[in-house]
Amino acid sequence: MSRKIAILTDSTSSLYNVDHGLDNIFLIDIPCFIGEKIYKDFEKKGDHPFYEDLAKTDLVPKTSQPSVGETLEKFDEIKELGFTDIVYLPLSQHVSGTYQNGFIAKDMVEGINVEVVDTLTTASILSDMAVASAKLAKEGKTVEEILANVEELKTKWGYYVTVDDLTSLVKNGRLSNAKSFIANLLRIKPVIKFTNGGKLVALKNVRHYKRALKNLVDIIGEEINPETGSIHIAYTTNTEDLEIVKELVAERFPNIPVRVYTLSSTVVAHVGLKVIGIGYVNY
Repeated sequence: MSRKIAILTDSTSSLYNVDHGLDNIFLIDIPCFIGEKIYKDFEKKGDHPFYEDLAKTDLVPKTSQPSVGETLEKFDEIKELGFTDIVYLPLSQHVSGTYQNGFIAKDMVEGINVEVVDTLTTASILSDMAVASAKLAKEGKTVEEILANVEELKTKWGYYVTVDDLTSLVKNGRLSNAKSFIANLLRIKPVIKFTNGGKLVALKNVRHYKRALKNLVDIIGEEINPETGSIHIAYTTNTEDLEIVKELVAERFPNIPVRVYTLSSTVVAHVGLKVIGIGYVNY
């Protein structure tokens, strides 16, 4: 019996911003909340409704995770389309229970094989992983071959962010008000790494935002393979910051392909709108 393999990921990947042209790749929403208002359906609506409301509120945004029931419903929806297998690639289990709920739903679904993978990543790296997996499925690769490729990709990426406004980190309990006041007074900006273990780690504090942006580019320069690497730049509404980073990257890496993404609402809910992410994948 020939297999028909679907790839499923979640909305932290910003996959809805990628023109991939594949009909075997699917998305499950990780909803966001501002007060009682819920934000989802990102494939149809994008992130700007959330961005716009976040810019106008003093409320602390929250995120949820797809329930077991919602995940099971998505599995069944894919099964009804004639797929025999699902490779589910949610964001790292170290930052969300989405992976665990996928595992529970896997044991409840009937008539389709489901493989749930701890990707150890999120954002555009997760998007890349999902698209690469969907392409392999289209080429006739087996589930085992797709899973092996995912395991390989887990070791070939890096992702770093900095923020120009520490308010969201304070609101989310990741930075005390006193530390925030001192950091803002001194114009200190954190350089944060999303590790291959799936955790956020502050590497250093840098004075001035432009210096922090340059620091991100310098770090990427130490890790990217100039022959096989691809650079990802992610932003929200901060187009001026985006242009600065694009210039820095073009000057430093004139021959390396660069792709620009917007950060998902789920990520922005935790770090705020004034954020820039720079990542890479060494294929």
